[in-house]
Amino acid sequence: MKLTLLFVLLATLLLPAQSEINWTINLNTQQITQTDRRVFETLEKDLAVFLNGRTWTNDRFEPEERIDATLFLTITEQTEKNSQDGEQVIPNRYSGTLAVQTSRPVYGTGEVTPILNYQDKSIAFSYEQFAAIQLSEQSYTSELSSLLGFYAYLLLGLDYDTFSLMGGQPYYEQAQEIYNRLPAAIANSQGWSSGNKSNNRYFLLENLLSPRMVPVRRALYTYHRLGLDQMLTDPVAARNNITLAIEDLQTANQSYPNSALVQTFVDAKRDEIIEIYKGATGAEQGAVVQMMSRIDPSQAGQYRAIRTASAAAPAGRTTINRGPAGRQ
Repeated sequence: MKLTLLFVLLATLLLPAQSEINWTINLNTQQITQTDRRVFETLEKDLAVFLNGRTWTNDRFEPEERIDATLFLTITEQTEKNSQDGEQVIPNRYSGTLAVQTSRPVYGTGEVTPILNYQDKSIAFSYEQFAAIQLSEQSYTSELSSLLGFYAYLLLGLDYDTFSLMGGQPYYEQAQEIYNRLPAAIANSQGWSSGNKSNNRYFLLENLLSPRMVPVRRALYTYHRLGLDQMLTDPVAARNNITLAIEDLQTANQSYPNSALVQTFVDAKRDEIIEIYKGATGAEQGAVVQMMSRIDPSQAGQYRAIRTASAAAPAGRTTINRGPAGRQ
């Protein structure tokens, strides 16, 4: 018996680490023609090994509890620089865009709800084939590992915020540490710079750590744990809680107009909110249409359609993607 237990223990210790996040990697390199395609095949494998083979927390996740996330990396060019002889391609240096999506299960159902749907338009990194992607907790290693680690901790923080009030704080702080370790030249680049006018990585993280954005983080918890997770048992109370979350979102938007975090929230939740309130009372619909039109003015027409929908969705239900039930 003791020998059997010893073998089980050794087998467990020898198992490769498994990430708390179940990453799906999509790499698009169609716009690059001058590079050996095998480099990108290796890159895609290395991304999967790094993201899915590393643990990011001290918590134990069962396989069905892992967070589903998708990374769409589009490489548009090999970065070029000007020299006395004209433009010169820098070997192993690439730029492009990144889209990150993640979802969370809804308690008691086979449904999932989107948490993040973010478009990062300023990606730049160096990659050398067969050189493993590594991330250190003490020092800077590379742009690529910093980028990937930043988003991994960001996704963890958002997920934890939906399960417990302000529960994601340790992971936002880990993302902050990655940012703090960046060399000045990289920290001042377009994707990371605080001087950039667009909503980039710096502003997304700054929002998550800002006291002015506490209402958004409270909304993440109220919307998901007290709202969607309660839909099956008490749809009226659940929808009331979602309305409270939207009120918090409006408060944050008034305090911090055009913030990256508020925009990220509505980009993920817009369609879901519309479906939820098709089954609400006229008073609820009016209040939510008014708030969301102020929070997300460019899409006000979509919210007004809540009141004119010819067929209301069943009260308390959401039209969202089907997926495995998960961590509660």
